[in-house]
Amino acid sequence: MARFFIIAAILAWATSVLGLSEPGYYANLTWEKPRTLSNWANLTVETPSGTFIGFLNDTYPNVRQFLRVPYAQYVSSTSTMWSEYEPTNLLINLGEIWTPAYANKTSKLPVALFCYWRRWCDWWNRCPISDAATVDFAVSRTHCYHNQLPGQYLWQYVIWAQVSCLKILMKLPDPKSRALNETSLSLLDVRAATEWVYENIELFGGDPENIMLWGQSQGAALTHLYTIVFPDEPLASHFSVISRPTSVTLDVTDAEDVYEDFDIVAKALGCNYGDDAEAELNCMRGISWVQIEEFINRYSGLPSISFSDYIPDERYTFSNESKRYLEGKIAKGPGIRSDTERESASTNLTSTAEAEVEWDCVAALDTTRRYALGLDTYRYYWGGKFTNISPVSWLGAFHWSDLLMIFGTYSKQVGPISQLEIDTSITMQDFILAFLKDPASVSGLGWDLFDPHDANGGQILEFGKGNPVHNITGDYLDAPCWNSSLKGRING
Repeated sequence: MARFFIIAAILAWATSVLGLSEPGYYANLTWEKPRTLSNWANLTVETPSGTFIGFLNDTYPNVRQFLRVPYAQYVSSTSTMWSEYEPTNLLINLGEIWTPAYANKTSKLPVALFCYWRRWCDWWNRCPISDAATVDFAVSRTHCYHNQLPGQYLWQYVIWAQVSCLKILMKLPDPKSRALNETSLSLLDVRAATEWVYENIELFGGDPENIMLWGQSQGAALTHLYTIVFPDEPLASHFSVISRPTSVTLDVTDAEDVYEDFDIVAKALGCNYGDDAEAELNCMRGISWVQIEEFINRYSGLPSISFSDYIPDERYTFSNESKRYLEGKIAKGPGIRSDTERESASTNLTSTAEAEVEWDCVAALDTTRRYALGLDTYRYYWGGKFTNISPVSWLGAFHWSDLLMIFGTYSKQVGPISQLEIDTSITMQDFILAFLKDPASVSGLGWDLFDPHDANGGQILEFGKGNPVHNITGDYLDAPCWNSSLKGRING
């Protein structure tokens, strides 16, 4: 009984002192230690282009985020409807930046500038942070899908910024209008974003001399093209090309009319002005992006249409990339080249294997060309097959599924998660992070430079197949590139 009264007395004292006898909004909190606003003071960053006020992420309060950061704006030499009346959010290209809450202009953290592709995603609809904790790096990205945001593990080491490369007209890489003077709009967006990051990221805590420009799929294509177009002053120090498509430059010798795709869409949407290309373009600028996207998504007629390839102008895109390599006009800096086991997964395994050869040979050829110029390149191959990511067997290690490992967002997929999947993600992040911080350091982890003249055709890391990582050879993976009797490696 005595013990009961002692406990009751203690509870009564705690209730009185802590103010627990009243509802929360009446509680007496005088017992708390003095608070500080020091964390808020670090949320304001002054740059030459303006003052940016960030906020702490709701889920991960040790992450500082700056959303809707403008890095390029529509400018006209004359007064136009676009410059006078169009809402600001359609005139400015926006990016996002995530940093550790403590980061400041003296932090000198490595920077990951991610060029991502969100082909049919509303350009002002920002992708939500899917998995983030502490950031020790600067990052920038360009297009929004597939949960392409750094995972909890990666946030501990870098600043993450991402930039949107979507255009005013149709949000496409190359609208293919006769009235446009520029045919490589998204590539110019990447340049504008890289320039902005280079000039401003130090104020957010990043190191402008340690920027990794990278991308996947169309983002990889833009990263690749960037190295060819800006060889002398790339501003980024190293480059990562993840699953670069087989071709994104239009073969003008094989096309009767390179502008036909745009004409088809324009006519269907009521912008048929015959030979008046300027009127056609202005009309299309007035069409809702929703209507444009709906038509393109539903179109199944002949001829087929595509806005993911570029018309070579021999200034920003080149019809003969081999010549650029022979002339040494390639951005200097280490690089990553990779592809997945089933880049074009389908139930037709024969076509899947044939397509795989094409994708792999792009990476192999590019790496060989870089080697001839003395440029360091590291290769990896994604072979992981996990049921929460690939619920049916024919999907396998499909296009972009490796990003779920790199960003740690595999846990967002529905289904059981194996220890191998967890370990593979951590291992991939270890390698990518090491490359981001110091490319020369990855050899200490067992990632060798790719040497096509090696006795076994060079060393390539394969992730996720049987164990987190092991080595395979160029002779094993790339043999179908020079021996047409061999098939692509889609089953190991």
